[in-house]
Amino acid sequence: EEAQTNRSPTEKMVDSFARLYTPIVVFMAFIMVTVPWFISAELGREWCLRGLIIIVIACPCALTISTPVTYAAGLAATAQ
Repeated sequence: EEAQTNRSPTEKMVDSFARLYTPIVVFMAFIMVTVPWFISAELGREWCLRGLIIIVIACPCALTISTPVTYAAGLAATAQ
């Protein structure tokens, strides 16, 4: 219980970064998906795909998941 309430500085940094990073990425992808449709349908289709790729690649889930994995790898290396 105490281990869950005490968070490491790395976890706090990742959470604060994701709090700012996530809305920026979602807004950027939203603009990429919507604005080109006003220019042409072909351009809209192309940029819709690019916007979805941005969301998948820039997903903050990778940042959030990487912190516990790093700790687990460090613990496993220390245990050996």
